Amino acid sequence: MSYTSNSLKYEAEMLKEIFLLTAKYLPGEIILTDKNFKITFNNSKYINEEKLNLIDFISDFLNINIEKHLENFKKSDKKHLLIKLIYTQEDDFQKIPVNLHICKIPNKKNIIKSYLILIQDITQEVKNHIQKETFIDIISHDLKNPIRANIQILEQVLKNKFGILETNLKVILDELLNSCRFMNYMTENLLIKYKNELNLYELKKEKYSLIKLIKEKCNDLSELLDRKHQTVELSINSKIDDIDIDINEMGKVINNLIINASEQSRENSIIKIKIEDNNKNINVSFTDTGLQKSNRNLNEIFDEYITCSNKFRKVGFSLELYNCKKIIEAHNGVISAENVNDRGTSITFSLPLC
Repeated sequence: MSYTSNSLKYEAEMLKEIFLLTAKYLPGEIILTDKNFKITFNNSKYINEEKLNLIDFISDFLNINIEKHLENFKKSDKKHLLIKLIYTQEDDFQKIPVNLHICKIPNKKNIIKSYLILIQDITQEVKNHIQKETFIDIISHDLKNPIRANIQILEQVLKNKFGILETNLKVILDELLNSCRFMNYMTENLLIKYKNELNLYELKKEKYSLIKLIKEKCNDLSELLDRKHQTVELSINSKIDDIDIDINEMGKVINNLIINASEQSRENSIIKIKIEDNNKNINVSFTDTGLQKSNRNLNEIFDEYITCSNKFRKVGFSLELYNCKKIIEAHNGVISAENVNDRGTSITFSLPLC
């Protein structure tokens, strides 16, 4: 019994030392309180003088009543509470954005006896957020508008709107147009990614024909498909026509999946798109004629910065399938990939019908 008692005492002392060392070198403030939020320990990163109560400490630099929030948390079943605050030191105009984490600490009988509070300086996180918002603005306006203008001008020139072109010049301008389209495609996918990360992504759903949207995107990409002498075979086994979708965002999914299938497929090949439904979902599959992928590649195909493309060895190119997954999930759907016997890979997304 003595050995057991001494062992438990030693372990408790060791845990206390570990906690004190962690608190000493952690950049944020660590606070321990009793069940009434009376402070029993802190490492003096933000608390410069003795504050006996957590509520008083928070209220001092917030000028708001936090007591109601803490009491509601105390009575709830939640184990953790996160509050975003602005910390201002006394006689100091510097404002520091912080995250305030409050965790319940139960005893062996699962009765809450104390609270652990962590205050984190999130200044760099806020700066990164602002930089990403600025980056989105640059992509949306300063980069996309000139690219679109170049595409429109080159399309008109190649249609001989300004005179008949020599063959060699037409080949050069056609390649330039393809490069502009690829840059536009890349900026679209970067924009989707960062909107997702910053929670700026908002769907605007309305009733629209998924079949019609697929046909529209196939027509938009006809020049891309013609360059590889590829055709699209559309198979419809569904009586469902209009469903609730964000037309613009779902158009990006279909656009990305057709481009992906084209890049994976050989020249003079057929890309198969199949639409079918059951009582709960409408399923759309895109089957290419490329090489089959390993199980590992299939599992990673929708991950950020993973690409199986042989043509474009670029980090950003893989964003197409990553963004497809995000858009489909925002529609409460799922997307998956599988190998098809002797026919490459099939990517299928399913959307709920109700």
